Amino acid sequence: MRTSIRPDELARLGRLTEEAFVCELGVGYLLLAGGLPMALELPAQVRTMRQAHRGKSPWALDLERYFAGEPVSFDLDVDAYAAAHGFTDFERDVYRALARVPYGEVASYRDLARDAGRPNAYRAVGSAMARNALPVILPCHRVIKNDGRLGSYGDDPAWKERLLALEGVRVVEGRVT
Repeated sequence: MRTSIRPDELARLGRLTEEAFVCELGVGYLLLAGGLPMALELPAQVRTMRQAHRGKSPWALDLERYFAGEPVSFDLDVDAYAAAHGFTDFERDVYRALARVPYGEVASYRDLARDAGRPNAYRAVGSAMARNALPVILPCHRVIKNDGRLGSYGDDPAWKERLLALEGVRVVEGRVT
């Protein structure tokens, strides 16, 4: 999944490290600034380990556990992440609400807008989700349309259904049941 964050935008944060995580779906990459995850590439079978080392950080290990099917709760400091990315107050509030959506459950864009304190801003919530640089850790795959349809998901919409299925959420014909 491609995100809208470019590494040169993150360079202002100082030393960045890249870690690989490996799972049945392939190799994924996590970009860290200190101990704070900044960007994530979902795993792909076609990848080989590039210069990044296999991750030993709690983040990489938790991602491997997650993709092995274990329920994982990522304890991200959303305020630090939002500050590092230069989020607006609205975006920060949306990502705080997003981080609270539990493993194996879904919320609608409208629910997320309400939980972020902006009940009428559900379309803007969708725009914020489209810029998520940390899929899985910030679980935008758990956000669906008000009518139960999945909605879009980056460059590969199949990932949304794949991640929800991994968490035990039933999807039939593109709709959460």
